[in-house]
Amino acid sequence: MNPSNTDSELIKTVAVDLKDLLQLSVTPDSVDRDDLAKAIAPMVSQLLNREFERFLQLCYRLDLGEGKVREILNQSPPEELTHRMSLAIVDRQLIKVHFRRKYSG
Repeated sequence: MNPSNTDSELIKTVAVDLKDLLQLSVTPDSVDRDDLAKAIAPMVSQLLNREFERFLQLCYRLDLGEGKVREILNQSPPEELTHRMSLAIVDRQLIKVHFRRKYSG
């Protein structure tokens, strides 16, 4: 599955899921994965900079994968770290929602 080629309904479902997981006060009003990544970036940045242990717990809950997290943390320029991590979170959620829909009937 290519997460960049998703429909708006899938994005909306992921936005609601991320609202709950990130404890956002409002559901991100996003139309594509890049918009959604931008919408969650402030919370991701806060977690990375101030609550790293909570960030790692979130990654575990999202099933993001230690290798992926480590790769982004070690290989991303500091100015791109939050954006790349936000995209990885959105992409993982898109994949999970896609498969949940595909195999739930």
